[in-house]
Amino acid sequence: MATVMVVDDVAANRDIVRMLLGYRGHDVIEAHDGADALRLAHVHHPDVVVSDVLMPGIDGLELVHRLRSDPDPLAAQAPVIFYTANYLEPETRPIAEACGVSQVVLRSQDPHTLLDAVDTALALGPVTVEVPAADEAFAQAHLHAVNAKLIEKVRALHDTERRFEAMAIASPVGIGILDRHGHADYINPRLAEIMQVPVDSFLGKGWLEWLSDSAQDAALSLLHGAGEATELKFDHRITWRDGTARRLRLHLRQIHDDEDGQLAGGVLMVDDVTDLVSAEERLREETLRRQEETRHRDAERLDSLRRMAGGTAHDFNNILGAILGYTTLAIESITDGQTDGTIPADVADSLLTDLGQVVKGGERAKTLTQQLLAFGRREITQVAPFNMNTLLRDAADTLRTAAGDHAELVLDLDPNLPDVQADPAQINQAVQNLVHNSAEAMPSGGTVTITTTLENDHVVLRIRDTGAGMPQHVLDRAFEPFFSTKHTVGTAGLGLSTAHGIVSQAGGQLTLLSRPGQGTTATFALPAVVTAPAGPPPADAHESRSGGETLLLVDDETALLQVTARILSGAGYHVLTATDGIEALKILEQHPGHVSALVTDVVMPGMNGRQLAQIASGRQPHLSIVFVSGFAEALFDESGNKLEPNSTILAKPYNRETLVKTVRAALNATHHG
Repeated sequence: MATVMVVDDVAANRDIVRMLLGYRGHDVIEAHDGADALRLAHVHHPDVVVSDVLMPGIDGLELVHRLRSDPDPLAAQAPVIFYTANYLEPETRPIAEACGVSQVVLRSQDPHTLLDAVDTALALGPVTVEVPAADEAFAQAHLHAVNAKLIEKVRALHDTERRFEAMAIASPVGIGILDRHGHADYINPRLAEIMQVPVDSFLGKGWLEWLSDSAQDAALSLLHGAGEATELKFDHRITWRDGTARRLRLHLRQIHDDEDGQLAGGVLMVDDVTDLVSAEERLREETLRRQEETRHRDAERLDSLRRMAGGTAHDFNNILGAILGYTTLAIESITDGQTDGTIPADVADSLLTDLGQVVKGGERAKTLTQQLLAFGRREITQVAPFNMNTLLRDAADTLRTAAGDHAELVLDLDPNLPDVQADPAQINQAVQNLVHNSAEAMPSGGTVTITTTLENDHVVLRIRDTGAGMPQHVLDRAFEPFFSTKHTVGTAGLGLSTAHGIVSQAGGQLTLLSRPGQGTTATFALPAVVTAPAGPPPADAHESRSGGETLLLVDDETALLQVTARILSGAGYHVLTATDGIEALKILEQHPGHVSALVTDVVMPGMNGRQLAQIASGRQPHLSIVFVSGFAEALFDESGNKLEPNSTILAKPYNRETLVKTVRAALNATHHG
């Protein structure tokens, strides 16, 4: 391959040509100006010279003239190709033809044009040209060509300056041109308008006086080339003379020379974004307002769903209580008949098996109503102080079961955790529901991490999983009852809604943070409490045998009233019944001093159970009171405290054993008191 000398005062241009020729396998020699090219031509005798035309010192035209006049024949006969962006081929043709320039190639042409020109020059070989005898003639032609090009460049420069000035004047942002020492050489009118100062006061280093000390240091460091940053952006506040505050956005960028890439200074752009910032603040306020409205609507929607769920569960509890009560009586009757032989054993076994399935179905329905009541924050609770860490450690095996075989359960518990006041059984159920929900989000396995911390006098529990996460439209409805994205048979969609109701009823708030592909974190916080030392255990009042006392049973649901009366009568009590409060007070008057306990529903039309109990207790102070309800609102305040502290509460639906034990305990407590 041939030796090619590339002559150009711009290093980047030489690099490009060197790479192009290198692909063809040529050896490339680089010269940074005409004088350097003449020296290298004598040393290396290149086969082809590729030269720029417009260069400082000895330009391309002068270089060709001197080569052709050189006493070294190898240097004088080297083919020359002009590779230029400034001259067109007709402009250099007179001297090019006279000096034997092989071809003029424009930089704007396809790179292969240069490669083809080199190949052609190599094929034609050394050039034999008679140099013009009179240097004066060459000098005149040379001067004419250069002069014409300089005039063209000056005119183009003036056009560029006019266009720049027109753009700078019309620019909606302030513009300042700075040198590398921080002096402003040019300031457009818009910058002076933004700053409300004369242009002259901003020239030189006047522009720096408007910046803080730290901003001045950063700007000067950028202009001096300290560090790797090439631009600087920051916001700034100014106050006009009339007291108006303005918000500015400044952008300072470095400027480099085109030829050698050296840092030459910078351009400062200043935009008055006061109106934009105000609009953004209004938009932010509007967004916050809409978010608050959305939260309020969501809260109203959940509250409506809670009222509907709680009311439905309460009514269903009465029906379910009657079904389970009569089923219990039927089982007892069949068992008695089987014992005394009035019912054949095989018939009795068949009937008992069928009724057992009824009981199982009733228990499942009972669980469902309890979940609905929990979501509606109307479930009867047994509030007590307890330690969250202790509850989690005791329930660890159950929680691992809820997490499933494919998920790992990790407990990260704060050792210095204070107690909380809530129903521990319900909180345990809420945690199990959340863990189970996390496990269902990780069908291929993962990790469920439970952490406890003390934050702002609240015990905070977080359950974080590594599952698939939830999109926003699912997250928005996650707490709605019966809403589920799972298609598994038997999924009720009550896990999260039940947990939400339990935590809300305990005085806390359950929140979910989730993104698709990033898992889900459930968080709830309960107020920390300081517990007093435990007192001595109460005297054992566990006596279930009836003493034949008279009970007044009140319920507006006739079926439930009748079956409850039969159960209590079967337990050895004398039972009087009433369907409302007025009738109950009349019966109490008819049997003065004979009624030992009032067993009453709470939610009834007209006079409710609490009102009835207050009147009855006023007439008979030693009367035992047992409230029967599935509706917590009627018996507990927002903090979970009993509205009737000296009463006994029996939650619906109940079975025979629970009913009899509760009534007996209430009677014993009154007698012992």
